Amino acid sequence: PVGFLTALAFALLGGVILNLMPCVFPVLSLKVLALTQHAGDARERWKSALAYAGGVVLSFLALAGLLIAARAGGEQLGWGFQLQSPGTIAALAALFTLIGLNLAGVFEVGSLLPSSIASLRARDPTLDSFLTGVLAAAVASPCTAPFMGAALGAALAWPTVQSLTVFAALGLGVAAPYLLASAVPAIGRRLPRPGRWMQTFRVALAFPMFATVIWLTWVLGHQTGVDGAAALLVALLALALAAWW
Repeated sequence: PVGFLTALAFALLGGVILNLMPCVFPVLSLKVLALTQHAGDARERWKSALAYAGGVVLSFLALAGLLIAARAGGEQLGWGFQLQSPGTIAALAALFTLIGLNLAGVFEVGSLLPSSIASLRARDPTLDSFLTGVLAAAVASPCTAPFMGAALGAALAWPTVQSLTVFAALGLGVAAPYLLASAVPAIGRRLPRPGRWMQTFRVALAFPMFATVIWLTWVLGHQTGVDGAAALLVALLALALAAWW
């Protein structure tokens, strides 16, 4: 059986490795872009890193809490249960489509959001970092199964506090590279300074977003069949047309 300290170590290491997984990399690329934007401002870089880490860890805790409560009520759910819902998959596909279109320059977020929300987003970029952490946790959790199954399965059988501690360690591992890059001045000094290259980099980041949409459509197709996948693609096409308009 997996011990508590072993599970903690696996969770922390597994979270770090998750940053290399295809489902997490698109979200991580957004944080790399943000990191370069704050390359010369250590305080803003650190605030953004803490907000991102808070979003990741709190989201993992919330997902684990929901799973523990559901299993206590007799539901047979596994980790990554949120992607067992076609509605959740469709919503994530729509969100990643919009993110990709935004990165590609098809529209700017401020032009779609109500002015009150857009101004709030501009005044408090820390909120953006927190919500990016929430998104990272939502798409990262299914990717943990191949190499974290034993540790997470054992954690779900332990008392609630121990279980949540393991999942918090998993979230901390996901956020660790960004926290390290923000905390170590030497890394910050090696980051390229903002410039025209960032616009090209931003457009290039749209393609990992669209690749994630392909993966989500494939997952939905396995759940609902080819008709469900086709319906999602039609909806995404309509969404893209509306964003362009």
